Amino acid sequence: MKKYKFEHIVLKNNYVTNACLSEHRQIILDYAAKGYKYAGFIPTKQGPSGKAVEIDLIFEADGE
Repeated sequence: MKKYKFEHIVLKNNYVTNACLSEHRQIILDYAAKGYKYAGFIPTKQGPSGKAVEIDLIFEADGE
């Protein structure tokens, strides 16, 4: 059975350009070091224009 972990991220919006995300790479590397595989993301909150402002990164590992 697979097991999943979720990491919630709030995208930083500078109001001049689009939302920015910088910490995702380190989070993915940290989970990979623990034996997890990056499986994708789900937008959990959208702004008025439909742009994602919060997401959950999804990580998968073989269960025991």
